[in-house]
Amino acid sequence: MYALRTASLLLPQLLSVLATPASVSPLQPRDLISSLSNTIKSIGYLGQGITQDLALLVSTLDDVENGKIDPVTTIEEALGSLGNVRNASEVGLIGVAIDVVKNGLAPKNVLDLVQGLTASSLNSMENENLREPESTIFPKKASSDAPYDISEEKLRSSIYIPEEFQYGANGKRPVLLVPGTANPAGTTYYFNYEKLFNQSNFADSVWLNIPDNTLGDIQVTAEYIAYAITYISGITGNTKIGVLAWSQGSIDVQWALKYWPSTWDSVSDFLSISGEFHGSLSEELCLVPNTLCKPALRQQSYDSNLITTLRAGDGDSAYVPTTSVYSGIDELVAPQVGPEASARLKDVRGVGVTNTQIQLACPGKPAGTLYTHDPLLFNSLVYALFADALTHDGPADLSRVDLDTVCNQLIAPGLVLTDMLGSEVEAYVYNAIDSSTYKGSASSEEPPIKEYARISS
Repeated sequence: MYALRTASLLLPQLLSVLATPASVSPLQPRDLISSLSNTIKSIGYLGQGITQDLALLVSTLDDVENGKIDPVTTIEEALGSLGNVRNASEVGLIGVAIDVVKNGLAPKNVLDLVQGLTASSLNSMENENLREPESTIFPKKASSDAPYDISEEKLRSSIYIPEEFQYGANGKRPVLLVPGTANPAGTTYYFNYEKLFNQSNFADSVWLNIPDNTLGDIQVTAEYIAYAITYISGITGNTKIGVLAWSQGSIDVQWALKYWPSTWDSVSDFLSISGEFHGSLSEELCLVPNTLCKPALRQQSYDSNLITTLRAGDGDSAYVPTTSVYSGIDELVAPQVGPEASARLKDVRGVGVTNTQIQLACPGKPAGTLYTHDPLLFNSLVYALFADALTHDGPADLSRVDLDTVCNQLIAPGLVLTDMLGSEVEAYVYNAIDSSTYKGSASSEEPPIKEYARISS
């Protein structure tokens, strides 16, 4: 979701010093603290309140480096600490990041961790995918599809296919992982679903690293998704694939499904975590023209033209079997409770939809308590539902899940404390590193709706 991603846009100059290439020696902690402190002096234009918050964040990082803040040592401690991270509406967006660090949710090797993720090829957007699909998919697979404005070379090179991917030969279902705002998929899923699916006997993951880290026009991002769905299906014997999306990725995928209907035959399941199909009422930084207002942030507003267009013509109903899981205490997407929850989809097409709020499915149990927006990436109930969906026809069915066991699991089985903390670091720290790479113009006006959507909605 974009509210916290908006916070990351306040810190690109600060946290970009973490982005040390693999060929360069990583910064030492003291060098990092010094660089952050010096950077604060150059961003006074953001206002005294923001610079004071940034100074406090630097001080908190300094406490980690000096051993004054100890990281949690058990999953139980980590879940408890999640409850101490205040809502962005209470403390401001940077305050959330400070709370995460203060409450020990960043490991002592956080700098090494971020350094390794930054240098990783997992985030590559220049991948050489030489396999050709069984049938032509570009410039259109079907006449009803929207046109592509992006070249096939760029669309294909954004798909990351791991060396161990078996192209359907091992009986596992291919699953395309789609990231959220300001995040490459490689690091978003590194500590959770890449690992979980690798360990499973039913799923084989590939992922999309979208240029501009999904900060650009959502309509453009959807082109990458539509192409990737059809391409991965086409190089795996026209297998129906799973598509897993987190946060803004839910909008991106739903737009792709709506305007590239040929993708429906290529998708077995759409799996959504912390989705926002209806946008969000959360405050954003696009009220006036400024350099922090990126297209995707404006488009995620509850009353944006993009969300209005998406919902039109039953676009708020599923196009393929869909399993959506969300938290009623989501601190970033609002509303996320009741029949108007942003993550809920209707089912007017009768394809099958399961909408699950974790607090209602696991009341008072670990899996249904303190999990908010980002932590759902390692939640046990979310994983159990996705596993059920991928191993059965149609969406997940709660009646097939052993809730007595799953609801009492502190974290998805197969993950450990390091994965939990790594996911938190990625969500709250790493996402800020590349947020300054977007080169487009900033404006309070969102991008215009593409002609194909104006005609068909």
